[in-house]
Amino acid sequence: MLRATAVSMVFVLLIGSGAFASLLHEQMTGIGLTNALEFIQGEQQASSLQNLIVDNSQCATGMCGSLASENFFASIGEAANAWGMCGTVGVLQALGINGTQMQAVAEGVGPKVQGQSLGVEVGQSISKMNGAGYGDALHTVVANEGQSANNAAGYMDESATVMGMQTSTLYGEPGAAGMVTGTMTVQTVQTQSAM
Repeated sequence: MLRATAVSMVFVLLIGSGAFASLLHEQMTGIGLTNALEFIQGEQQASSLQNLIVDNSQCATGMCGSLASENFFASIGEAANAWGMCGTVGVLQALGINGTQMQAVAEGVGPKVQGQSLGVEVGQSISKMNGAGYGDALHTVVANEGQSANNAAGYMDESATVMGMQTSTLYGEPGAAGMVTGTMTVQTVQTQSAM
């Protein structure tokens, strides 16, 4: 008899919590790109190009005009060229983007909570030694995430945008050695609540 009572109490609590209906959202996006060119001796030439567009969005509506929406957009480009003549030439590019969004919007005049983070890491390196050689690398990044929430108690909105470009070039005659390295790191975090 005791076991049946405990299960009934849990069931009643779950049904009772339905009176505080909420719109719940969570969205996560992870993007990674890598370019690598490497020459060892001989005469060689190579290029690599990557373009990527990502668009994630979600929206939900509820009673009494409640609304929750999230959107993530990224446009990314990565290009590398290399040429070598009896030399060692290396071009390496790496790019990573991570976006996380979370929302809880109660219907009626209940509380609203939003949180989001956007992280971008971009790096590239060019090296040359021995014979003649050339290398160049280009990164372009546009990333945006935004979310908005609305219920009878009011409206809230947050957004983050990152735009960046990174370019590197290296050229050397026979016998010259050199290296170019570039990195970019961006991290945004936002949280808001209306209780």
